[in-house]
Amino acid sequence: MFVPALFISILLRAFSAQAKVVTSFDECKGFFYKDTEPGGMAQNAKKICQMLEFDSYSYATLYSVHHRIPLYSAYVFDPDCSSTAGRAENWHVEPQISQPESQTDHMIYERDSDENMIKRYQAVSSDYTNSGYDRGLLNPNSFPCEESHNATFTLTNVAPMDAGFDRHNWKNWESTLWSFLQRKLDTDGGSAVVYIVSGTVPGDHVQIPLRGTSEDPERVTVPSHFWTAVCYKHHLNDTKSFSFGYVGENQLGGGIRLMTVSELDDQLRELLKTPQAVRIFVDDCFDDSKKLKEIQGVFDQLINLPANQGDQSGTDEQSMSRVLKKATRSREYVTNSYLTVGGSRCKQDHLCGRHGSGYNWCNTVDGKWDKCCDRNGIFTDCYLTVSREYCDLQHPCGYYGYSYLWCRTKAAPYWDYCCKNCE
Repeated sequence: MFVPALFISILLRAFSAQAKVVTSFDECKGFFYKDTEPGGMAQNAKKICQMLEFDSYSYATLYSVHHRIPLYSAYVFDPDCSSTAGRAENWHVEPQISQPESQTDHMIYERDSDENMIKRYQAVSSDYTNSGYDRGLLNPNSFPCEESHNATFTLTNVAPMDAGFDRHNWKNWESTLWSFLQRKLDTDGGSAVVYIVSGTVPGDHVQIPLRGTSEDPERVTVPSHFWTAVCYKHHLNDTKSFSFGYVGENQLGGGIRLMTVSELDDQLRELLKTPQAVRIFVDDCFDDSKKLKEIQGVFDQLINLPANQGDQSGTDEQSMSRVLKKATRSREYVTNSYLTVGGSRCKQDHLCGRHGSGYNWCNTVDGKWDKCCDRNGIFTDCYLTVSREYCDLQHPCGYYGYSYLWCRTKAAPYWDYCCKNCE
């Protein structure tokens, strides 16, 4: 009986989502450029080699137990993977973080954990409930291949991300990054490896759950910024190697700016308020401001749209629904009580309001929720966006074939959501 039991134990372990809290990233150093982890980050944070299958690591994470969020996740881009995002049916937690003496060296389903024990040093799903913040993944679930996809759905890989910023601004940049890297690797015949590090800047003022919404409030730090750094290392020709980064403010309409890796290092040092130099890639990975201008041009072309034109997802019925929505709303001025920043209508029994949070939001007719267009009681006009940017005079607010209101602007990312249809 001993041998079969041992075999079953090993087999179950091999097919469970796993991770390992380590003292050194040596076991998963392959996710870092030149096998070297970023420098200047919190030295007392927990190092996690994240994995899905036994002895097969998926990415690496530096996790702050003080803030209960990851400081960064590092991974390698795989051009053979789909860019289609999925949803988590189950979230995982890491027992070794909250209970170092635990002999369990793999992730466990949150539903199977002792929540009181887990909450000691890490976030749980209930911290995010009705907070207005999404579980923002640092290693996005749309990047890994199928075998590593589920490994991203761990609460050690997420931090509170403003729902509007997550679903609109950051999502747009992530999809643009995927398209950019996919095209570049195709051009180079796959003769390169892409190292990516995505991270947070812990904020000073906001924690979730918000006071008044939970019996155990203000446990999880809300980042003030999210950032990503990319190192593209060509195998044969270093003149084709390059790097870049971008950082965005974690709020609705928060701007995201492209920059060199060395500039990102300096900005993170300032934002993190650390006396230590921050170095994401050991030698800045072929940092070059001239190449950045070329990258900026390509990014502008890819991101200067309200949606990915290459995305043909959705049924004919859904497409017809979007057309009908546009037709029924055409030239309609909608009150702030009913319309969200994404162009959805609020349920009649749940109009725009604070609802216990620090901003206006509502439950929408499509079974989701979104922030409302109400900007401190000011009703936006045909040339003003929800982020207070001005529309191009030749392109006032309207639907323009999409299911939400938007217009072109002169500032990156060169478009924004509106709250009026003036098409």
